[in-house]
Amino acid sequence: MSARQEPAVGETLGAALRDIVRRPVTNLLTGWNWKAALISVCIRATVFFATNLRAGHASALRASLVEAGFAIVAAGVLAAITQRIRHAQPVWATGIAVWLGVPALLLTVQSTVHHLAGTPHMKTGLIASFVMAAFGSGFNWYAQRRGLLITGAESAGGDWKLLPRVVLDFVLAGPRALLKQ
Repeated sequence: MSARQEPAVGETLGAALRDIVRRPVTNLLTGWNWKAALISVCIRATVFFATNLRAGHASALRASLVEAGFAIVAAGVLAAITQRIRHAQPVWATGIAVWLGVPALLLTVQSTVHHLAGTPHMKTGLIASFVMAAFGSGFNWYAQRRGLLITGAESAGGDWKLLPRVVLDFVLAGPRALLKQ
């Protein structure tokens, strides 16, 4: 099966993850999520520029470009993972995978890339990146479960118009849940 397909209703997280491992080209490369990559590269490159300014403008620019190159690939692939598992069951386990597993995977590869590139002030950038990745991955999951930021044949279009409302709903989800108790 070469085309990416919508996961089966009620598919387990384990089954979805096994499918990603069995068919990485279909799930990760073909499923690369340009929408998440575009948003991520703008934010992440700016953070690495700012956190490396104390090493000078040249170092900050290099760190920013390294992060941009990394983020354009990694964010698209990680959002493809999130898209593939977005309806997996149980929801709580999928949430842990999205909020912690995906950012940890990103951080592992990212630290290696920046180490090899000689980024001078990695620690602050990587901490900020993990926090951003956790929230970004959580937001992608939230939006994708609502049909936004989906790529491929499943994409409904119109994401950019609906995005402000979904961002607001995401930000208010925690306070709303607390008020219901």
